[in-house]
Amino acid sequence: MGKTIVMRALEAKGIPYTLHQHARKQHTAAGVAEDLDVPVAWVVKAMIVQRSKRDFALVVVPGDRQLSLKKVAEALGEKNIAMASERDVQRVTGFQIGAVSVVGFRRKDLVAFVDQGVLALEQALISSGRPDAGLALAPQDLLRAIEGAQVGDFATSA
Repeated sequence: MGKTIVMRALEAKGIPYTLHQHARKQHTAAGVAEDLDVPVAWVVKAMIVQRSKRDFALVVVPGDRQLSLKKVAEALGEKNIAMASERDVQRVTGFQIGAVSVVGFRRKDLVAFVDQGVLALEQALISSGRPDAGLALAPQDLLRAIEGAQVGDFATSA
């Protein structure tokens, strides 16, 4: 497998990672966790929310939690936000739904939020930008990779 834009972005920041090939293409945290025999919480989800017609944000949550749009809206000072459409996710990030990573986006102006639960994980598995492989890194390195990310409570129990 050649290097992905996500791998190159991590290497440019000096962030170590371990590549994990999946037995088959995976598009969910539960599928990746089962494939790699790790807790689903470790497979962090990178989700794109839409603030306005052209304004989006990245929210990263543990794989065993659900994104709380209400909590993210409060952090953004917005009344209403929504999950970005599949078309917008691909346009903004360059990744397909199910393979969105935490770095390497087409647009560089996304505000980012990381749920505090991610920092409590033993390791964080992120998408490599492809559905057939993931990257494992330390949660603090994930936070370092997403420069300027706000850490807080952005998820609820699944």
